[in-house]
Amino acid sequence: MRNLLALAAFCVITFATVGYFQGWYMVKADITSDGKRNINIDFNTKKITSDIGKGTEFVQEKIKTIEENEKKNVKAPEESGSAAKR
Repeated sequence: MRNLLALAAFCVITFATVGYFQGWYMVKADITSDGKRNINIDFNTKKITSDIGKGTEFVQEKIKTIEENEKKNVKAPEESGSAAKR
């Protein structure tokens, strides 16, 4: 159970850190004329969705190139092994 909580905390901290540096959200703190503190968090959902879309495309391309390289590496030894047996 502790591991799940630690994983959840890690995900939240990672999202907060990456989001801050990517400009996914802005935090503004103001003091009103009453002396009360007002904190606003503005999320830029268009930027978040576009960045996540770019990230998923990048990961899918990398997976595809890795799979293609593995197929080439698997086919090459089989062909050389069958040629050696002849």
